[in-house]
Amino acid sequence: MCPLQALVESVRGMLARHHLVNFIRICNAQETPFNQNYFVHWGSDHVSVLDQGREVQIKLDPSSGGGIKSKQAYNSGVFKLKIKTPQHANGIVTTFYVRISPENRPEGAHSELDFELLGQNGPPYKLNTNVFAEDGGNREQQFKLWFDPTTTFHEYKMIWNQYQIVFFIDGIPIRVFKNYIKIRERYPKPQMYAHATLWNSTQWLGQVNWSQGPFYANFRDFTIDGCSSPNSNSAECDSPKYYWNSPEFHQLDPKQEKEYEDAKRQNVIFDYCKSPSANNFPECKME
Repeated sequence: MCPLQALVESVRGMLARHHLVNFIRICNAQETPFNQNYFVHWGSDHVSVLDQGREVQIKLDPSSGGGIKSKQAYNSGVFKLKIKTPQHANGIVTTFYVRISPENRPEGAHSELDFELLGQNGPPYKLNTNVFAEDGGNREQQFKLWFDPTTTFHEYKMIWNQYQIVFFIDGIPIRVFKNYIKIRERYPKPQMYAHATLWNSTQWLGQVNWSQGPFYANFRDFTIDGCSSPNSNSAECDSPKYYWNSPEFHQLDPKQEKEYEDAKRQNVIFDYCKSPSANNFPECKME
């Protein structure tokens, strides 16, 4: 975690919202190295740590891809990665997500928050997001990206607290999943690990042209500001002493709200709440 928590706690009453947010931004400008929060989870011979630990490159070829995982589970927090996806990557998925552990929980008891960058041979590039809230998921929202994710790094971030979950790209909120009290049981549960992977999904995205490979996804800034589990219980991890639980993060501010509405209007190409299955999801009636 960036060493700002004690300061935030001690001066919260004296800081206006924009001062607190600006201080967090200054702290987060320092990229977090890989080994601080993550380890190689699978495909170790396809994962390279570069630039003195500041960057990870995952390779995908016909034999394997690879994945990294956070060293700790969390009950709330802010999860961030900068990602550059592979080129000519039809059929390939670059992911960043948080998932409950153990992963072999009973069907209908799964929690997960997903960024899935869908590989294509060219624009328009697409991003799929999903939320599993102690159930089978299927809360997909898909976006057309307004940039080329293969040419440079872009920042993907999730804020998760007891009030809302917000997905960001380059600081712009693109998706909000609120914790409505009336349907509180439909909200992701604690003890989630952060993951990032590179793999192929022929059934979902079509055939991979392996002659264009091997394929590489690159990751930087492995920031996690989180309340870890099981060292902290759920009530402790909802405390406002953690900056992401403070009132400033209970909802979007007016500027973020406008950015969010613009992103939805201009970039959403599929929304489960506007699909025939919307009646299966109580939160769709609350929007």
